[in-house]
Amino acid sequence: MSRLARSLIVCAACFLFVNANSAHGETLSAKDRAFFENKIRPALVQHCYECHSAGAESIGGNLLLDSSDGILQGGQTGPALVAKKPGESLIIQALRYHGVEMPPDDPLNETIVNDFVSWVQRGGQFPKSIEPNGPAGIASVAKESPLDREAFWSFLRRRDVPTPMIDDTNWPRDPLDQFVLARIEGAKFTPARDADPATLIRRLYVDLVGLQPTAEETEDFVADFQIDQPKTVERLVDQLLASSQFGERWGRHWLDVARYAESNGDDGLGRNASFPHAWRYRDYVIDAINRDVPYDRFITEQIAGDLLPAESAEQRNRQLVATGFLAIGAKPAAAMNKLFPMDVVDDQINTVCTAVMGVSVACARCHDHKHDPIPTADYYALAGIFASTETLYGLAGNEKLTAPPTALHELKSTWDESQRHQPTSASTDFPPNYSDTIDQLRPLVHAKLDKAPGDLKVAGDVSYTAANYAKVKNADLRGALNNAEDSYSVAFWFKNNTDNLARPITAYLFSRAKLGDKQLPGDHLGIGGAHDKSRSGKLFVFNGNQAKTSIVGTTVIASGTWNHVVMIRSKNRVRVFLNGQLKPEIDHEIAATFGDSTEFCFANRSDKFAPLDGNLAEFAIFERGLTDDESQRLHLASGQPRGAAPATVVLAMGTRDKAKPADCKIHINGGAKKGAAVPRGFLTAYRRLSDEKDPSKFVAANYSVNADESGRRELAAWLTHRDHPQTSRVMVNRIWQHLFGQGIVATPDDFGLYGARPSHPELLDHLANRFAEHWSIKQMIRAIVLSRTYQLDCQTSQRILDADPANRLLARHNRRRLDAESLRDSMLQASGQIDLNPGQGSAVEKVVSLINWPAGEATTLHRDSNHRSIYLCMLRHAPPPELAAFDFPDAVSIAGQRNATTLPTQSLFLLNSPFLVAQSSALANSLPKAPLNANADSVPGENVSDAERVTMIFRRALRRSPTTDEQQAALRHIQAIEEKLSPTVDDAHQRQNLAWASFCQALLSCNEFRYID
Repeated sequence: MSRLARSLIVCAACFLFVNANSAHGETLSAKDRAFFENKIRPALVQHCYECHSAGAESIGGNLLLDSSDGILQGGQTGPALVAKKPGESLIIQALRYHGVEMPPDDPLNETIVNDFVSWVQRGGQFPKSIEPNGPAGIASVAKESPLDREAFWSFLRRRDVPTPMIDDTNWPRDPLDQFVLARIEGAKFTPARDADPATLIRRLYVDLVGLQPTAEETEDFVADFQIDQPKTVERLVDQLLASSQFGERWGRHWLDVARYAESNGDDGLGRNASFPHAWRYRDYVIDAINRDVPYDRFITEQIAGDLLPAESAEQRNRQLVATGFLAIGAKPAAAMNKLFPMDVVDDQINTVCTAVMGVSVACARCHDHKHDPIPTADYYALAGIFASTETLYGLAGNEKLTAPPTALHELKSTWDESQRHQPTSASTDFPPNYSDTIDQLRPLVHAKLDKAPGDLKVAGDVSYTAANYAKVKNADLRGALNNAEDSYSVAFWFKNNTDNLARPITAYLFSRAKLGDKQLPGDHLGIGGAHDKSRSGKLFVFNGNQAKTSIVGTTVIASGTWNHVVMIRSKNRVRVFLNGQLKPEIDHEIAATFGDSTEFCFANRSDKFAPLDGNLAEFAIFERGLTDDESQRLHLASGQPRGAAPATVVLAMGTRDKAKPADCKIHINGGAKKGAAVPRGFLTAYRRLSDEKDPSKFVAANYSVNADESGRRELAAWLTHRDHPQTSRVMVNRIWQHLFGQGIVATPDDFGLYGARPSHPELLDHLANRFAEHWSIKQMIRAIVLSRTYQLDCQTSQRILDADPANRLLARHNRRRLDAESLRDSMLQASGQIDLNPGQGSAVEKVVSLINWPAGEATTLHRDSNHRSIYLCMLRHAPPPELAAFDFPDAVSIAGQRNATTLPTQSLFLLNSPFLVAQSSALANSLPKAPLNANADSVPGENVSDAERVTMIFRRALRRSPTTDEQQAALRHIQAIEEKLSPTVDDAHQRQNLAWASFCQALLSCNEFRYID
């Protein structure tokens, strides 16, 4: 039986009415609805509805599972579900094969069963559904049917809206203000007053760079503001936009959308594989935002960067890294999951469509979308594009049950477009007389290996071509010397295709030993692997399990590269030369342990352990020790450059086209059974909703996918067409949300039927049209923050608060809590500990493992760091502890809008967090000390009064001086803490430090520090 993986991305309520109810008549929360549609309904459709739905030919056991009534009524054995009691629910017992066995053919994946357990524990909430037309869950090809244009407003072309007439013509500073003021005046209100300059500078700092202004910067800004308000604000905005910290702040916003993480997350089997190279995508995003890469180009690079021309190696590498956007998603376990490749495709489709268009199409994987205008045929038109794409995510923790290992992009130091069409694997191009030069040294055996050798016995999978010589996998080539002398030499070219961390030993290349002897007496030349990461990719020589001598070289050999090796044994001395280097890679005394054996093999070890997966060429073995000069001649005559491939191979996650792109067939019910193939293409709703009398250029444009490519390049062009109805709307709404705390469309990831309608539709189109002219994120932000609307105060009249508590009129600014990263960074800033230099690499960049396996032995890879929060190690299901309490996204799915919760864990963090305690102590200790003895003389510049210290701490933490009452309250607090500590802490200095640190912690936890107005 095929299995639908647990990770079908949230589809916006397939089969739902707007007012969906739970199985018990309770209102379904958005979170529970998402869980049901993400985890439960797809599994029901896939595994249960054939026998237990209204459309089934015969209803098994009189049990219906396609409605709340059906589940509660149950079948012949009673109700299928007992809310919040999975142990008593028959559906869970049946899925676990306790008494009843369902599905009858084969038990479900344990991941899916656990999802059902969680669903029942949540209360078994079940949305009401519209029964499918025809057989249950059968996917249909696109149907031409009338669509409700008003309901699908985001699919319609943007309007060129004139700025509205307003009464107070002196109020606006930007055309966008006119749209806002028109709504406010239409409601018979007036907007709030302008924010005071101290409030405004902090708002701008936090919104644009995620940091705080100092007290001195605030005071200077306030003074300049009084002289020339517009120029002062413009100057500050331009300064912040030009700061490198801007990319770190706004790059983090995009990483939420891109579901960025440095590990896979729980794959459903309890495993969490590291993504050692994901951090390069993080750095790409920060750099792109700082360089103000036009948004259309930004999107294009992330979807099709590998297919774009590049003028330099730097540009080429940047574009390859950008495609990590498609590779960094969470993946379900591949074990017992025939649909793993389609699950990866599904994540990519959902990510691209939701991030760029604000529309989830994943629901159409199983059936025509039941509310948004997306037929199944459209889904598989997109699926063909991504199914024709190879996703490069790496080794997946060296656990094939999690995901099959893949290659990664290798970043280059040089590039020209002629390299694009070169084979991804290097090949040798030897001079015609190269074999003659080898023969001049009189080898016992010389096999060119462009065809089957006559002097060697071949076992296993070997093929030969003139271009790539012998291709070997699970094979070996065997022979024997004429005598058992302890001096001999061997030389050959090899290419290893196995990643250097893919297995304990990457590969054995040659053995002179008795074949099959488990004690391995003899010489064994191999490449180190994951068993000892200090040896990974390096040549080593091992002389068997009894002598146990193993000597390793120094050069890391990149997989997929051709290399030349010469190993020379002269009695007990072994030298290994790599790629013609004058200095031997290995030169060491190693006892000869092969005794009287004359046997040898290459492409494998003598006991067939860790065979080479790759290529071999120009093998020669000599019954004497070659001189160093002769070794050099063997390489020099090849015409190849001296020296190995770069010791450090720079790798990146990403995508590339498959060798043979192809259209995708519809997967019936999203499963393994396939229907008709659908030509690669894009969504069709725009054409169906267009005004035939006045079609937009976007609808009228002719898009076709190049048959020789995946179609990602064409998809990017379609998405970034200036007239695409959604792309610019969605992005300006994301920008607006981050500046105001709520979007013009309150559901930034859902512009579909069940998403929110825009509060100001004309304003949204006005901004989207402006944005699409040049696609500059910085210029759009600049225009908004310089507007009168943005600079309003948070305080307003009670009349407006009562009439518009959600502030949909935008008559005031919204007070907001600092997000997790800004809170941590602000604490570091106040303590003086922050390091504003960009973080380098990642804590997991050299970790290829399951970070939490075996179960119960989870390892933490988080390291103390004073860099900005964006550079912390972002592991799925193991987030940085300093961020986890404050609604940090899980990166399993897109998070265009973070939750905003108030939980006890947040209070506990502010009380007990080791990070906050450390920053409080650092802040207290960073200031001049007050003398312990009140009568002691003060030392200028060293000792200050307690009152002065309180003022210094206020200015560091809250960017202002305290009032007299605040100062006195602070001194009383510090004295009370010292007195409380006196019985248990003898050291006066320690008591003083603890008391002042307590005061610092109180300031860093207060609302004034944690909220912005």
